[in-house]
Amino acid sequence: MRFTHVIAAALVGVAAVAWHDAGADVRVGADLKVGPYTVYAAYAQDPARRSVKSGVYTPEQAKRGRDHYRTRCVLCHLDNGQGQHATPAIPGESLEREGDAEAPPVAGDEFLKKWSGQTVRALYDRLAATMPVGAAGSMSPQEYADLLAHLFELSKLPAGRQELPAARDQLDLITIER
Repeated sequence: MRFTHVIAAALVGVAAVAWHDAGADVRVGADLKVGPYTVYAAYAQDPARRSVKSGVYTPEQAKRGRDHYRTRCVLCHLDNGQGQHATPAIPGESLEREGDAEAPPVAGDEFLKKWSGQTVRALYDRLAATMPVGAAGSMSPQEYADLLAHLFELSKLPAGRQELPAARDQLDLITIER
């Protein structure tokens, strides 16, 4: 192996270490052609794109979300998020949104079917813009993220080791799937 080939292979290793230090999931397997030699190079797999099925919240976060759900959501969406034809708990407030006069399911198969293929950010934005009834946008970003974690738990999606982020740009990288 020529000196230039050794340098190229070393640079690939340095790049892999840099990607790994930056938090990327480094995999081995990409071919790098260096003259007549083939070097297996490390490459960074996009760790940000993921599915709700990959465990995007923690059990502790879902517990915090359960507390928010019990104080702000349960009257309309019921204990397990199944929804109902509801009357508002606050006299004079309306549950009508876009012609739908019911509290739709916020967990389970029907909920996942409705949101499947969309990002968690789309769901987060919808919740923040419309909920709770009469006080839309009144919760902190972290409280909305915690609430989503609880809804995912109710939908029997697996928990993971990292909390669902409250940053909207990060939520845009997580896809909802059934």
